[in-house]
Amino acid sequence: MQFEYPLQWPPQQSKTKNPKRSRFGNVSIHKASQELFNELKLLGAKDLVISTNLKQKMKGDGFYSNQIVDDVGIAIYSNIKGDNKVMACDKWDRVEHNIWALVLSIRAIRGLERWGGSEFLDGLFTGFKALPQNAGSDTNYFDGIENIDDLKTRYRRLAHKLHPDMPTGDFTKFVQMKTQYQNLLSKLEK
Repeated sequence: MQFEYPLQWPPQQSKTKNPKRSRFGNVSIHKASQELFNELKLLGAKDLVISTNLKQKMKGDGFYSNQIVDDVGIAIYSNIKGDNKVMACDKWDRVEHNIWALVLSIRAIRGLERWGGSEFLDGLFTGFKALPQNAGSDTNYFDGIENIDDLKTRYRRLAHKLHPDMPTGDFTKFVQMKTQYQNLLSKLEK
C-alpha cells in the first residue's frame, strides 16, 4: 500500500462544491482508515494507492488522528480483477466521513459479489477510471513559471485545452499536466 500526498483527485470526477454534514456519527480518522484498509483487502484490491491530504503515520499503517485539512476528499487507486480502478469521495464535510463513505461503498460492492451479483459488479466497475500509466511524456507544461499567478493562469489555459471533455482534450496529457501543476503549486506555496 502506498500513500499519495497531497490529494490526487481523479480528473474525470467533479469535485463537490459544498460538502454536506453527514450522519455517520462519531467516526475517527483512525477507525475509518483501519476499516477502509480491511475492506480493500477483503475486496482483493492490489497495488493500492490512497491519496488524501491527511498526513500518514511514520510506520505507514494509517493516518494521524485529529487532523484538520482544507480538502476533505479521498481517492483510492487500485487494481481489481486485473483492471485499474479509482474510487473517490468528497461529498461530506469531514475527511473521516468521506473515508467512511468509501468503507460502506466497498462493503456494498462486496455484498453484491457474495449475493450473486458479480456480473453486475464487473459492469459497475467499468464506470470507474483510474489514472493511466505514464506514457513517458517529457513535456513540462509549466517550464519557466516562477510565481503562483502565472502558474494558475497557464493551468486554466491548459486545462481548457487538455480536459477530456473538450474537443482537443487528451485524458493522459491532462492528468500529467494536472500532476505537474499540483506539484509546482505546493512548491511555490512554501
